[in-house]
Amino acid sequence: MSRRGIADLDDDDLEEGVGTSNFPEQGTSREDLPAVPEPVEVAQGRPRPALTLADLPEPEETDAVGPLSAEEEDLLHLCMRGIEQFQNAWWVMAKSLANINARRLYRKTHANFEDFCWDNFKKSRPTAYEEMTAYAMGELLSARADKPFDENSNEVSARADTPAIGKKVASAYNPITKDYGAEVSVAVHETIEDATGKKVPVKEIKGIIQQLPRKKEKELTQEELTALARELATAQGGNGSGSQQGKKEQEAASAATPALDALRAAVDELESAHRALAPTKIKKALEENSDKAVAILNDAKSAADKANKRVEAFLPK
Repeated sequence: MSRRGIADLDDDDLEEGVGTSNFPEQGTSREDLPAVPEPVEVAQGRPRPALTLADLPEPEETDAVGPLSAEEEDLLHLCMRGIEQFQNAWWVMAKSLANINARRLYRKTHANFEDFCWDNFKKSRPTAYEEMTAYAMGELLSARADKPFDENSNEVSARADTPAIGKKVASAYNPITKDYGAEVSVAVHETIEDATGKKVPVKEIKGIIQQLPRKKEKELTQEELTALARELATAQGGNGSGSQQGKKEQEAASAATPALDALRAAVDELESAHRALAPTKIKKALEENSDKAVAILNDAKSAADKANKRVEAFLPK
């Protein structure tokens, strides 16, 4: 693999296993491993020291099986910290660029931001601006980057159960982010995934976004924008088949198994309700009226508990 900076790696690199290997052989002495930092309880949002290459041992092949040893558990914890650090590194880089540009910090060495980016990172001005636009959405959807309800709390982030988003996906929503802001992009993203019931490929997202009117052409409300996005996502074949033949097969399967189809529809409603309980909406509701919001959240928990008990009653023991 050619030498690239961490900002140049992306989600595809992770999926292909770039830079990964097996853990050291089971039973390896602690003395042979770098010291593993003890977990530190810090307030949510306060940074931990970043890992360096020297904090990790050299990868060694192993044929170990069975449960991990205590040493391997420590090493796994350390490696997962390193992976989380990588996943968040791109957003930190892009937000840093945004600060350098907005606050004109580049003036220490350069007359303009464009020359600063090219001389330091070989990034063109358009590329830098695309990255700076995308980070805002990535920050909103990243459980590791999001701020908790209480800045001094050790509780789990408000978005801890929200899947993180890759930079390619975030960049695909840049037209919406530029026109309406990152919050609206998040709403459109959740709508598309809700309509399709799956993680949508970047190519399909771009196709949907390209069909949405730009603000200068026709300004839409968030409700109008998400409704149109849902319509386009459904029409594009988000349910697993964009062809007429695929739709006919789905209809035939549905007619042959009405009970299964009804069960699937019920689960889809549950998943839709989960997405609708977006952390940003919960936070705003708590700010508007905490007592009423908590009462509603208790109702949500009660409904979820009832659904869970009913499902468990029919699952194999």
